[in-house]
Amino acid sequence: MNLTTPIWNESSVCTAIEDFVYDICFEQMDEHYFKQALSTLYDAFQYFYSAKLHYTQSIQYFIQCKYWIDYFLNGQSASQILNFDIQQVQSLCCVLSQYKNDYWNEYTRFMQQEYQNRISLHQYLTKLTTHYSELLFVRVDLGYLKEQQVYIGIEDVQQHMNILTNRIANQDGCFLGLQGYAWALEQGADKGYHCHLLLIYDPSKRQNDWYLADQVGQLWQSITGNMGWHFNCNTTDHKQKFMRNDRLGVGPIRCSHPEEVSNALNTAMYLVNPEKYVQHLRAKIPYMRSFGTGQFEVNWRRGVAQTLQQCGF
Repeated sequence: MNLTTPIWNESSVCTAIEDFVYDICFEQMDEHYFKQALSTLYDAFQYFYSAKLHYTQSIQYFIQCKYWIDYFLNGQSASQILNFDIQQVQSLCCVLSQYKNDYWNEYTRFMQQEYQNRISLHQYLTKLTTHYSELLFVRVDLGYLKEQQVYIGIEDVQQHMNILTNRIANQDGCFLGLQGYAWALEQGADKGYHCHLLLIYDPSKRQNDWYLADQVGQLWQSITGNMGWHFNCNTTDHKQKFMRNDRLGVGPIRCSHPEEVSNALNTAMYLVNPEKYVQHLRAKIPYMRSFGTGQFEVNWRRGVAQTLQQCGF
């Protein structure tokens, strides 16, 4: 847990709180450090807390703890947490330690959801690669500049993602010629909120995969008011790293070549990796999704029934 962060943001404070509550439950922490960390996180969370958001269990327990702190402080500044007596400290530890039972339930639910997402994504991509003879796979990572993250909350992320996914659904501009897509929202300790985006184009309509990825990045800059960043996974240098190990899964994919399809599927599965539990969202808008794909069974796609039969779906 990093308490030396010069500027907190919603993502970093939620991550730090989760780490703090986890340490209370599963690690040892001396009283002085407990009060110091609690004072820092309480003060930071006051600024970013929103009753409209749905928080993970660890932060919900911290919110319960916050109510007790408010009572103990009785209007005094957060610095007075450092002067709490042993009974007050034990009371707060007791509240937070209740998370220990819920941690494994929350972890299990995440794993189950990720495995379901993996199955869903794999089936979706199998349909596409069975249906078409060739596809163009483009991967872009979208996030926010570190110095701008203080201004970005999950509500802003949702607004930006709504604009992005609407543009994708309408096949506007750089999304013209899309045959499919998938996206996953995550929350990194340093990256903050970010999105892994997979775009699958018709290569008879779009050829330059590097250019397409770059155009998506430029669009993201526009959507976020120049507060965003992007990483282009289709640059020549990036692709050559994987080509050397015969693992290239972006760019033109010949669907009649099993090794190319396998590489593309393996690359896509990074979006829904159960091992990335540390990057789950700690705060959400109610009913907010963190993963999505396009639809295969659409009226403009010809021969869908035959493909579904061929895939055994």
